[in-house]
Amino acid sequence: MKKVIITIITELNMAYAGLFNEKIEIYDFVKTKSTTGVISETQTKTYECRAKVGHISGSRQVINGEITTPYVKNFVCRIYVPVCDSSQIKYKDKFYRVISIDKDPGMQQQVIIGELVEE
Repeated sequence: MKKVIITIITELNMAYAGLFNEKIEIYDFVKTKSTTGVISETQTKTYECRAKVGHISGSRQVINGEITTPYVKNFVCRIYVPVCDSSQIKYKDKFYRVISIDKDPGMQQQVIIGELVEE
């Protein structure tokens, strides 16, 4: 019975691995201090991986008298990908701010929800 369950789980994980077909890049802000003492933040690429990307919402909203369209996507990648709340994800030449990270150790994956940065 155990061998059958392990075989089914292994086959499911192998089938699921083929769904990570989109390339994403993880960017973090690094603080540097110049010779004059000015501290500046630069955005540097820290990791690149493949993920499954899904679209969550994109309806227009009126915020402070301006019409905005908050595009929210979820990125499913492996659990070992180093991402934190201050990271940004680059997907198809657009940056997404990390809203939440949900780790699923059973499936060896993490679900990252990101909102489009419009700056």
